[in-house]
Amino acid sequence: MAELAPGAEFGGYRIEAIAWQGGMGVVYRATQLALDRSVALKLITPEFAHDEEFRDRFKRESKLAASIEHPNVIPVYEAGEYDGALFLAMRYVDGTDLKSVLTREGRLEPRRAARFVAQIAAALDAAHAAGLVHRD
Repeated sequence: MAELAPGAEFGGYRIEAIAWQGGMGVVYRATQLALDRSVALKLITPEFAHDEEFRDRFKRESKLAASIEHPNVIPVYEAGEYDGALFLAMRYVDGTDLKSVLTREGRLEPRRAARFVAQIAAALDAAHAAGLVHRD
């Protein structure tokens, strides 16, 4: 599937902009049309989407991820397949990531770094408790 342009519609979502690109796919800032809310819409790279083993794992792990209720875990709204493409819709969080903070600010003050580590560890604990292993 080709990259989606702003204004394009995909499975009930309107693409607003690219939020992030990585090896597994593209994450778009999108609007869920039925509820008029902003979401992060992740479209899985076609090479992965065509791999049967990956597809099975994606479906299984999407259900596990959607079951996690934790303040440090972004809620999953929907996961599935549309027009042959696998996708995941999640809460859109406007902001930056830790890598960008570290690039911009360099070494963090120890207390601030410990707060980040505690939040990440709590999220990973919640995922592991649900039977999900984060692959990144």
